[in-house]
Amino acid sequence: MATKEINLEDLKNDIDALKSDFKDIVKSIKDIGVSKVEAGKDKILDQIDVEEIKKYIDELKAKGKDSIDSVNDTIKEDPIKSVAIAAGVGFVLAWLLKK
Repeated sequence: MATKEINLEDLKNDIDALKSDFKDIVKSIKDIGVSKVEAGKDKILDQIDVEEIKKYIDELKAKGKDSIDSVNDTIKEDPIKSVAIAAGVGFVLAWLLKK
């Protein structure tokens, strides 16, 4: 009977040791993942060219301005049609939102 209790106690101790080892392994894996993510982030930030981003933003602004100018020109060319389209879109949106 005593050997069964000792074996049971040994099993409990082994399980506790395994739990501790598992926690250490998970922590190590997490630390490795965090360091790899940080390294990847640093690599990406090093590759970003601020001037290229500014150029891209300027191009987008110019395209947006051109689009707005195009819409304004279309409205000036046929204002009645533009008002009718706007009223139709407003009606459809109101109908959809009502449901």
